[in-house]
Amino acid sequence: MSDDRRARDFDPRHPDLAPASGPRRLRDEPLLRLLAVNWLIGAGVAAALAAVVLVTDTAHLRTLMMASSEPWIGLILLVFGFMVTMCSVAMGTAIMMLPRDDDDDDKHGGSKLEVLTLPQIAPPMTPAPVRVTPSRHRR
Repeated sequence: MSDDRRARDFDPRHPDLAPASGPRRLRDEPLLRLLAVNWLIGAGVAAALAAVVLVTDTAHLRTLMMASSEPWIGLILLVFGFMVTMCSVAMGTAIMMLPRDDDDDDKHGGSKLEVLTLPQIAPPMTPAPVRVTPSRHRR
């Protein structure tokens, strides 16, 4: 009987049962929207940094790339390296800056870490006076 009830209540045209992919999901999910916006910010910063490196010929990279028979390979590698780094930094920073979830029961928040204390250092040793007697083996 429960199978009949599930089949009767299911309506594939219901808006809550829309497919999980596409621009609608991106628009409805705030976390995905946050990541997409910060990915675009990171991509813009990466493109700007790659352009600055090429314009200023830092470490003679532009000269080296243009002397190659296929300069586009070096350009793709340079831009891709900057993209991976800057997009990751922008998205990671956005995630770390999210407000903290206040569902826990602790009033003060945060985790309780034990504070490490340094061991007490003994005062520096002072040299003790030593009487030196001349030995016969010395010249």
